[in-house]
Amino acid sequence: MSFLQKLLEKTGLVELASIFKPPVDDEEIRQKTLDWINHYIGSILERIDEDIQTEKLGFHPHPENRQALNERADSLGYLQYIMEDKAGKRLELSQLNLVSCNSIKMTDNYVKLKEKLNDDGYIIELKEIDIDGDGVETYHEIDEYIDDFDRYFVITISGWSDEALQNESKTLT
Repeated sequence: MSFLQKLLEKTGLVELASIFKPPVDDEEIRQKTLDWINHYIGSILERIDEDIQTEKLGFHPHPENRQALNERADSLGYLQYIMEDKAGKRLELSQLNLVSCNSIKMTDNYVKLKEKLNDDGYIIELKEIDIDGDGVETYHEIDEYIDDFDRYFVITISGWSDEALQNESKTLT
């Protein structure tokens, strides 16, 4: 309960205090979303070793690496996982959704993934990316994302590019 809400209730302005209460459903939606994100991170945890080895060889299909599946492809030195919904599309959450980077970092599978990667000497980073509106405002229609923009989360794993360069220099000498 926020300080403002407590103050309003103690002064007898209960009706005004109810405005500042989050809807009951918000916490339930937050928990269901976190449960799904935890499950998705669990699937990353299961395949992370294989994905890292594939990326080190240069065969991980990065959107910016058009050479993937080419024998001359190079490692880009990182993996990116965009959180997906149950349909396999990017999981976009409203700005008003209570899920945050900190709440994701406290899920069981994120903690396990971070520990595993730290033990192996890799770096993990979780980012929240805001999806701004399309930037097109006309006289009849303002940009539809002004007040409530969506956002999504990306996990980036890196730390082997130096290792790949060292191995490459050893093979050249």
